[in-house]
Amino acid sequence: MFNNSSFDFMAIFYAILSIDTILRLSNNWSSFWDDKITAKDKFILERVAIFILIPLGVFFHEVGHALATLQVGGEVREFQWRVAWGYVIAVGNFLPVESWWIAFSGNLVSIALGYLAILAVPLVKKPILKHLFYTFSQAELVYSLIAYPLFSFTAVRGDWVKIYDFSVKPYAQITLAVHIFLLFTLWLNSKTHWLAKLLKLPSLKIDSITDEKIITQTERLIIREFKVLDIEPLAKILAKPEVMRFSPTGVLSTKQTTVKIQSFLDSYQKNGYGKYAVIHRQTQSLIGYCGISIEEIEGKSENELGYRLDSEFWAQDLETEAAKACLKYGFEKLNLDYVLGIVEPQNQVSVKVFEKVGMELVKESTWDGKAIYIYKVTKKSL
Repeated sequence: MFNNSSFDFMAIFYAILSIDTILRLSNNWSSFWDDKITAKDKFILERVAIFILIPLGVFFHEVGHALATLQVGGEVREFQWRVAWGYVIAVGNFLPVESWWIAFSGNLVSIALGYLAILAVPLVKKPILKHLFYTFSQAELVYSLIAYPLFSFTAVRGDWVKIYDFSVKPYAQITLAVHIFLLFTLWLNSKTHWLAKLLKLPSLKIDSITDEKIITQTERLIIREFKVLDIEPLAKILAKPEVMRFSPTGVLSTKQTTVKIQSFLDSYQKNGYGKYAVIHRQTQSLIGYCGISIEEIEGKSENELGYRLDSEFWAQDLETEAAKACLKYGFEKLNLDYVLGIVEPQNQVSVKVFEKVGMELVKESTWDGKAIYIYKVTKKSL
């Protein structure tokens, strides 16, 4: 069912995600390491736990097998660690209990790493480290106590087939009893979060108003970075046909909106700016998005102004107000030299918005297979 080539393919994919995680962590280190945990920080720490710490756990898992082999007088013929998986070829005349111990030892190390991470939580002061150790502990225990045992039995290979050889008494029976108890505590924690309460883990509160990063404000609008709780309200807006009339994608589902917001968050991390949430001051509701993002226009990466507002707030010139604020931010804070805008000729509302914010028509072109106008505004012209 599974062979080494399959595992190597998985390892390559896992390694790519690990490298991407390291780059994200490096590019956002200052904000990640401060004492304020944002949605972006939570996203990064979860990736660090899964794509950096879990592979290290796999390495020590194999070390556990190797040390047990040497302990019982065997020879480690081959030691392999391939990011997401590995193996040890142990050679020797082993008694059944010794073979059981070699199989069990690596998993004992994996489980121990999960509980050591829990013990580390109260020893560190940084909130981000507390959450990182806690997140890793839960991921490592799920991997060690659930994922790997299930894989072993479904693929009929792996340590747990040998660990649960009940002819090796009483070790296999004792392991089963302890395994069931640990699974129960893991399940109970997923329901009641008793461990987080016991450790006095500080609440993330990643979606509270205090964690919002406000970009700019106008008389009627607040323009801020997107956050997780914005998915549902934005999905309702982007599901309206009139709002998405001139969008190449058409109306979006909630899942597609989630992907879109994630692309906004990725743009903040990669470029330092992007499309932002537009909040109506009077109602305190999210009414759409507006901002400057990097788009490929005529084969070149350009800074493009874009917006999309709820149809319930049309005819109030809020599009112009949001666009002006984002352009001002782009020129004064981001120090951009110029910004482009693309619009279909039939979209006369957006044409007028571009003209009101000082953009000038520079040429006609095609984008995504459609005829468009390309507008431009420079820092000097405003």
